[in-house]
Amino acid sequence: MWIDFIDSVYFTIFYPITLIVSVLIGYSITRRLYIKKGKPWKASGVETSVIAIFALLLSFTFLSSNNSMKSRVDIMHETTDAAANLRRQSLLTDDTVKAATKEYLMNYLEIMHDFKKHYLKGEDELIRDIETVNGNYLTEITAIGKSSAAEKEEVLRLMPYFNELNSHFYRILSSYNERTPHLIIILLIVSSWLIGVLVGFLNGFHEERHYLVPFIFLVLVTLCIQTIRDLDNPYNGTIQPKFEDFGKQRDILIHSTR
Repeated sequence: MWIDFIDSVYFTIFYPITLIVSVLIGYSITRRLYIKKGKPWKASGVETSVIAIFALLLSFTFLSSNNSMKSRVDIMHETTDAAANLRRQSLLTDDTVKAATKEYLMNYLEIMHDFKKHYLKGEDELIRDIETVNGNYLTEITAIGKSSAAEKEEVLRLMPYFNELNSHFYRILSSYNERTPHLIIILLIVSSWLIGVLVGFLNGFHEERHYLVPFIFLVLVTLCIQTIRDLDNPYNGTIQPKFEDFGKQRDILIHSTR
């Protein structure tokens, strides 16, 4: 439930408000427990270390989310390259194998071009669609390969390219499920609230209100958390892997005369 809420658009509005509230809580603690009662307070010296720990956690999570996003993008390029390699290799075969491979790639690229739409309907349904396309292709070229020794050799030459293409498909599925651990995301959010309380607490000791430091803190932390959420969410984030290359390859096949 918590993770679904963090992934939702509502959290984009909710989080900055809670961060502002955390700063105000810290400021209120200072005013009520120290300033109004005249209690002295001295810095313990660990305040900077606490903020540094939060900065380290933020940096680690940022790097992890960015690496996951780059990994998804790299797999996309590898998958389109694998599809192109299978197509080029099929051009060296006879017309029957070539036509079967072209039809297969058309169906495969059609599904991959709409990957997100299919995935959101259900991962199992997406796998069934791909496996159906793969099964039909294997059945067809296996039958062709049984017709003669020459045909069998051509089919066997295509198998490594076919297998490579399908291994990339399952790597894409895995990359969509490999996200920053939920505990780390929750830890980062809770830590930001606690640091917000600390920032408000420290600024509460000034006789005149200081807005610049809390403002910079609020803006920077909010933008960092929202960016991490975006990088870590391949479903609804604005920074998502692009599937346009699959559509471009499909269009090339449509207009191909070979």
